[in-house]
Amino acid sequence: MDYLLRDRLHTGVPYGHFDQYRLIDTLRILLRPVDDDGEEVQPALGIEAGGLQSAEALSLARYFMYSQVYFHRIRQIYDIHLGDFMRALFGEGGYSTDLTEHLEMNDNQVLVAMQAAASDATHPGHDPAFRIAKRKHFKLLYDRRPEDLALNPEAPRSVFDAVRLEFGEESVRFKEHNDDGGDLSFPVLRWDGVVSQSSTLSSVLRELPPVLVGNVFIKPEIEEDAKKWLGERLHEIIEAVPDEEDS
Repeated sequence: MDYLLRDRLHTGVPYGHFDQYRLIDTLRILLRPVDDDGEEVQPALGIEAGGLQSAEALSLARYFMYSQVYFHRIRQIYDIHLGDFMRALFGEGGYSTDLTEHLEMNDNQVLVAMQAAASDATHPGHDPAFRIAKRKHFKLLYDRRPEDLALNPEAPRSVFDAVRLEFGEESVRFKEHNDDGGDLSFPVLRWDGVVSQSSTLSSVLRELPPVLVGNVFIKPEIEEDAKKWLGERLHEIIEAVPDEEDS
């Protein structure tokens, strides 16, 4: 609840709004309904029936924030550029595990290092730092499409592999997310005193789709060439589904 409300405020988007007061007022510790063996399981966080619509609104707010903000294509590519820069800055070992050294590192130091790297073509993190500082980020070349997935469930990765092979490792980036968002089932205390599962009472929670991402990004300097190349070969790439024995 907290991060959705904070992110909604700071990004200025209308998503992420729900009645948190009603939801908090209806929170209860409940015994889940009996399981398949007829035995009661451990107590769990649930709600009274009057808070079910607020819980639905929370889940919808989370869905829209993820699909429209957290997995927005521009935010994705800047995440990737930042990750590339941080690996170049700290090496494969990552942050120091020494407590004192770890706590001395902060955002200001990273931003100063990024600005310096953006101006120094010899710095190992120059390219991602330059792209962040000058807003020269990679461009979206391909995103997952239902018609392609019907032919090849791994269509985004197939496109990524083909583009990487054609234009080189450093010219392409890939972002994939297949998480279903977790279990939205929790106990609900009905008006008649019976505890049911939310998934049986709410079609919204039962049918809420997962947020799925499969985006291929290309270096802006070769964007037009890559678009033309992919446009001519997309169907061939999608339909080249490897046999199970070869995969």
